[in-house]
Amino acid sequence: MWNKTIIFSIAASFLLMSCGPSLKERKEEADIHYKTGEVQFAEKNYSVALEELMKAVKLYPGDASYHNMLGLTYFVKKMYLEALKEFNEAVRLSPDYSEAHLNAGAVSSELKDFDMAIAHFKAAAGNILYKTPEYAWNNLGWAYYNKGMYANAVESYKKAIEAVPDYQMAYYNMGLAYDKLNKIDEASQAFKRTVELAPNFVDAHYQLGLVSIRRKDKDTARQSFGRVMELIPQSDKGRSAKEYLDLLK
Repeated sequence: MWNKTIIFSIAASFLLMSCGPSLKERKEEADIHYKTGEVQFAEKNYSVALEELMKAVKLYPGDASYHNMLGLTYFVKKMYLEALKEFNEAVRLSPDYSEAHLNAGAVSSELKDFDMAIAHFKAAAGNILYKTPEYAWNNLGWAYYNKGMYANAVESYKKAIEAVPDYQMAYYNMGLAYDKLNKIDEASQAFKRTVELAPNFVDAHYQLGLVSIRRKDKDTARQSFGRVMELIPQSDKGRSAKEYLDLLK
């Protein structure tokens, strides 16, 4: 015969289970907190967003999108380790979640763990269903660049440009990588394409000016540094551009 205390405990457990919210109800409540967190994040109320998203994850920890959004919120608050934990959980729950891989790679780059960043960016870019692979390829190039693997970086930027032919940041970054490889003609073309796509991109004009000096193309150098002075005359870069212009007279 069962001990009465045990029987009562079992009965009480069933009672508590029957009175608690169902999985469906917890998911519905979690969705409300998640959507509220998204809105607060968009309005840059990051602390409120964090609170709402933490509630969503606690109520229903099995949704990868909750962890990804929570990770983004930690990221903007510069809580990088917490952000990385959430992004990693998102990709554990959903291995093909390219946005979470991209975000995990971005945090890993911020933490200077470029090997881990490369792994995440490759995973994102390798998903044929990912709608914006250019971001993954560009970020992959930047991770290679920071490891000094400039040829790999160039190839990654080319992939980004294949995906989006007018991707100005990929052209700019490719110019930096070509410059490191001492391929100044290719660097010049990349920077020229950048300023064609983004006429007010100060750094691209400045880098084009530097490369043009090395190529002995004084006319392009003058135009580039002159544009820098037009855009930011009172900045350190503007003053540096003026010094180069003085030397080119």
